[in-house]
Amino acid sequence: MPSPRILILGATGGLGRALFRHFSPRYSTTIWGRADMDFEKPEIIPERLAAQDFDVLLNAAGMTSPDACEVHPEKAGLANVTAPKVIAECCEARGARMIHFSTDYVFSGQQYEPWREEDETAPINVYGRTKREGELAVLRACPSALVARVSWLFGPDKPSHPDNVIQRALQTDELSAVADKVSVPTSNTDIAVWIERLIDDHAGLGGVMHFCNSGRASWHSWAEAALEIAHRLGLPVKTTQVKPIKLDSLTQFKAQRPLMTVMSHAKLQNLLGGAIRNWHDALEDYLVEKYHPK
Repeated sequence: MPSPRILILGATGGLGRALFRHFSPRYSTTIWGRADMDFEKPEIIPERLAAQDFDVLLNAAGMTSPDACEVHPEKAGLANVTAPKVIAECCEARGARMIHFSTDYVFSGQQYEPWREEDETAPINVYGRTKREGELAVLRACPSALVARVSWLFGPDKPSHPDNVIQRALQTDELSAVADKVSVPTSNTDIAVWIERLIDDHAGLGGVMHFCNSGRASWHSWAEAALEIAHRLGLPVKTTQVKPIKLDSLTQFKAQRPLMTVMSHAKLQNLLGGAIRNWHDALEDYLVEKYHPK
């Protein structure tokens, strides 16, 4: 069987770039950004997709800033609900496979145990609500689609929390990070590997699935882990200690954030047939490669 032709949406995001970096050496792969298809203009989507050859569409695009979504709910609705729905309709009509990326923010954050795919969603901000509405719209329009929920992404393609913390620690020893908000830092690189496995080995897989590394962390423990690794790698960070603060002390946020959004990846792990590595191991591999490439 010939390799599937892959279209990736989300050229400016870390996940979209990671997917393209992973797939492009071995598959016929195209990546689009906003210049290629503006999600705020859903009426142009059918014509744009009709002109492109693809067998699998990976939708890593959307409006992902919770604060921007809170301030601009109409734009969030277009980017996170309407556009994915139209894309799903196009995929269904042409028989293409769609994998749509969503978020841990679809959950309320009001439980201690890891969230399962079957648990009730109750998002507490516009971002979470539009992403959940987008999930439902995609699955209604294209029942064979896979919705992949992800959390706290990091990797080499775009700076994220650990990169920002290390850069600040190179300048100052006065750092702080939220300690009462918990989820699972997840490697974009690992996600790309998992997605390839599902495309190659599980052609009929649809519905909702959680894509995240093992373990859990707060923004605070994630930051200190990054600094400890950076210190061992010889970076001249001025500290490996971060002051813990509470989420409600960050009054600059426009959108409320859920406190506990650790997701269970048991379904993914069973499907892949092997243990999924801890986020700390994935973070160390990323930072070693970044600062001491072979």
